[in-house]
Amino acid sequence: MLRILTSIAIAAVLAAAPLTLTAGSADAASATKICKHKTASGKIKTWRCGKDQPCCSAEMINYYTCGSKTFGCL
Repeated sequence: MLRILTSIAIAAVLAAAPLTLTAGSADAASATKICKHKTASGKIKTWRCGKDQPCCSAEMINYYTCGSKTFGCL
């Protein structure tokens, strides 16, 4: 009986998951920005960060990421 209830609960959560993902996608698109960095070889590396996060790049170690609001790019 417990297995049946558990499987029904899991099925309900999985059925509702796409609804929550599509509902927040419009807000997520407006809350990000595109970061671009031109490498020494001439290629353009692009990634997404939050609007309030700085774009950080360390080309020597091929590391491109978003910084934090508090510490910036460390």
